[in-house]
Amino acid sequence: MTLVTEATRRSLTRPAWLLVASLPAFVAYLVAAITLLAGKVESSAELTTAQMSDLGVGWFAVNLLWVLPSVLAAAGLAVLGPRLPERFPALSLVPVLAAVAVALCTAYVVVSSIGFGFDHATYGESWTYPASGLLSLGAGWIGTYPATLLVAVALVRAGIARRTAVAIAAILALYWIVELLVYLPIIVGPDEFADLRGGLPPFLLGIFWAVLGGGVLRSRVPSEE
Repeated sequence: MTLVTEATRRSLTRPAWLLVASLPAFVAYLVAAITLLAGKVESSAELTTAQMSDLGVGWFAVNLLWVLPSVLAAAGLAVLGPRLPERFPALSLVPVLAAVAVALCTAYVVVSSIGFGFDHATYGESWTYPASGLLSLGAGWIGTYPATLLVAVALVRAGIARRTAVAIAAILALYWIVELLVYLPIIVGPDEFADLRGGLPPFLLGIFWAVLGGGVLRSRVPSEE
């Protein structure tokens, strides 16, 4: 275990708070989505052109709020990883993975915005619906998920929030596996995203990141004895 100085612990505070902030960001998304869509459709795939027009700027706000938790988590991980005292080669990938996640989140917002002017019966029939779904999944699968696991390993090796990091790494790995089992058949098979009903609640990710960030904030500097 690497000795963690007080200065190092203080340097981890800000990125840890970014991880914690991902949870209230998810809550903000849920509030916006429920307020705008509740009673109208069960899924955005069912939105008609008229309903989309009625949403107006609310549609853009919902999509921005959807990716905000991932962007906050990516930023926190990108800063947290390089500041950890325990270094190993793979940890250098964290800022890269975080940048990939932010890029895919940005692309998601752009594609979803293009979808505002769809000319099909429902939004689910537009090419932008599955495209945005793939971008959203990609932000996690090749961005925040592996970045979170690498940071968790580094935290364990450094002796910072060790139990929390182990628990979050294990649960996130299981969450990732379930997502792959749910979505891969749709991606490679004949089914469509618009037909999907179910899957794991995405706000669980906010809980994972918030717990991990909270563990870092509560961590103490190990004794030198």
